[in-house]
Amino acid sequence: MNPSRLFSPGLLAACGLACSMGLAQTSPPTAPPQAVSPREAHIPPRPFSAPAPLAQALRFKMQSPQVRELQIRLRHARYLATYDANDQFGAATRTAVEKFQRESGLPATGVVDQKTWDALRAKSFDPTAAELSNSDIGPWFTGPQHAGYIMELQDRLRQAGAYAGPTDGVLSPATRQAVSAWRARHGLAAGEVMDERAWARLIAATRNPRYARLFSAPPASTLAQALDARCTTGRVVCISKAQKVMSYVVDGKIKFTREARFSRPGWDSPLGEFRVWYKNSDTVSKIFGERTPMPYALFYHGNVAIHFSDDFAENGYASGSHGCSQLRDYQVAKWLYEQVKVGDRVVVYE
Repeated sequence: MNPSRLFSPGLLAACGLACSMGLAQTSPPTAPPQAVSPREAHIPPRPFSAPAPLAQALRFKMQSPQVRELQIRLRHARYLATYDANDQFGAATRTAVEKFQRESGLPATGVVDQKTWDALRAKSFDPTAAELSNSDIGPWFTGPQHAGYIMELQDRLRQAGAYAGPTDGVLSPATRQAVSAWRARHGLAAGEVMDERAWARLIAATRNPRYARLFSAPPASTLAQALDARCTTGRVVCISKAQKVMSYVVDGKIKFTREARFSRPGWDSPLGEFRVWYKNSDTVSKIFGERTPMPYALFYHGNVAIHFSDDFAENGYASGSHGCSQLRDYQVAKWLYEQVKVGDRVVVYE
């Protein structure tokens, strides 16, 4: 698989991948949604929209403020993975409309008629002024409860000249003020949240600090794993679905073992021996209609990867991936990413 078909430089153009950690695309519940994690706790619940007349059918190449609302509603319903909306009905919007129509039992014309509009309103919210102006503040790119992420954030903010405090992994007032200053510098809405808009600008302006710059030692390991025979030679990430763990092994010596999470029902985490074919530290999955961060992704079977999962960290085994092997410790994911090279083996077994 050609990486250029999936990725382009930087976070904003990261691929849509079949292994995101968010919920699978389904119809929203009829009850108002409740905030379920620290990353989204600042977003107030809103009722879904009631039917309303559509002024005119919306179609490909049309330019209208209502197209902007359409894109936001498609984003709510998890059919359009973008955080900026515009007035232009382009190809990506048409594709999202067609998919929504197919999955709603409507003719997949790509044209938004009244029936399509009514169905979409039932699965989306009335957009806020901030959403319409692309100035809404989204959730933290990675949950701020992860000390490893905050240390990386502090280092990057220091590189950018926005922070002069310690790199201690604490979301201190000084760190929050630095985030606010960074947002203001780039014309983003006032706030103390390092959402994807702000993070994308920060990673473009700074270097990703090496693990040794932030941490004095490799991550400690207390878990045990019964290794498959294929894991005893060379460098290999050894993943056991039955034991729910993964280890990094060099010439038969385990360097660390950590809890791992795999696919949810209806999806599959493939078994076998693979090779890492691509690495990307700032991956964002878009294939399921929403933007799901997948930091420190190591791709080993098509679009299936090992990566850090905020959802795994927050919700444990209550959810699952769309095929990926996930870690719940940001520091460990960063360390592993630096150890593993393209071409190294990954062994997945029961």
